[in-house]
Amino acid sequence: MKKTLLLQTALVAAAGLFVAGAANAQTKEVPVGVTVGGYYQSFYKVQDRDKTAQVDQSSQALGQDAEIWFNIRGVLDNGTIVGGRVELEGTTYSDQIDETYLFVERADIGRIELGATDRVNAKMNYFSPDPFPGHGTTSQSEYAASNIQPQMWTVNHGNDNEGINIYTASNRYFGSKAGKGLQLGLSYVPNGCQDFSGSVACGGGFSSTADAGQLSQQYSAAANYIESFGPVDVALYAGYNSVHIEGTLGAGATDPRQDAWQVGAQVAYNIGDGSSVTVGGGYNNEDVGRAAGISSSTVTKERESYTIGIRYLTNGSKPGSVGIGATYYNGEDKNFNSTKDTLDYYALGVTYQVAKGVLSFAGAGVSDAELSTTTNDPKQTFGVVGLRLDF
Repeated sequence: MKKTLLLQTALVAAAGLFVAGAANAQTKEVPVGVTVGGYYQSFYKVQDRDKTAQVDQSSQALGQDAEIWFNIRGVLDNGTIVGGRVELEGTTYSDQIDETYLFVERADIGRIELGATDRVNAKMNYFSPDPFPGHGTTSQSEYAASNIQPQMWTVNHGNDNEGINIYTASNRYFGSKAGKGLQLGLSYVPNGCQDFSGSVACGGGFSSTADAGQLSQQYSAAANYIESFGPVDVALYAGYNSVHIEGTLGAGATDPRQDAWQVGAQVAYNIGDGSSVTVGGGYNNEDVGRAAGISSSTVTKERESYTIGIRYLTNGSKPGSVGIGATYYNGEDKNFNSTKDTLDYYALGVTYQVAKGVLSFAGAGVSDAELSTTTNDPKQTFGVVGLRLDF
């Protein structure tokens, strides 16, 4: 029976990280070459906000989000795969070049990534399935249909900063097939530099150790376990993150480090003929109030959040497949003065696989925030419709 859980989890590197490597480990030497990939999505979005929270924003907008990926890959005569990736933003954001990193991979040992890319917590997580692409709790969205995004990533995650990721092979400890079983991941980021585009003068040498608010000495760890039990696919995840915040400590802070931990899971039931139902969720707890320059006790001390969701697919990723999904997120920021800020987020989405690599989607949701610093709590109802190309 066809399994669909791993196919529908877009950002998890662990699930299929070494499947291709296992298939190519026995091939002959392949010279280093470059292929082009990426995605392009265009969309129309509308919103309705409370008048008390309206800040001269339009009720509708058009937007687009695109990246071109230059994938570098070669195979040595001993089966070791070497390569890298450069991601070019198709539309101009703060960083025109998104990720740039090299990697070395062996199917029987693991993989090392060196450069500017996401940390293992972002690549190995399993939380609520996204109801429509590019917008949900498991991945950041650059087009932002909602004004306040419900992210399960840690606040100071160090993604895209220069660092190193190390993964074990998925089935090194136990698990019957490549891509399944237990996998471990470790990350280290020495400072917050990414190329020359950071908020501090990273330059071509060594950065300062006293840049107010700068992240440094970041350690991240993640683990997931993937297995199938008849028609049921199960994916479990746990992660930890610790990062040093440079500069003077703020009000109420006693330690220059911020720590976070999170857990998540997805379970997919394969009904048959390619259809499946996936449910998932997760929990995140982190210190976020130890950053430099805190001058008010209303600043956040601790963030606690959880998410849950469900998605039904009629035929996996095949043309003609229809997806229906819903997700819920609750986040609570506890401040130093014992007040708190909360966010409740609901979203419903529908997708239709027009052809291979062509996905249409539509979605709607509600973002309801209660903020301790203002009486004008922003509440937004939004809708979005668009088309996504993956190539």
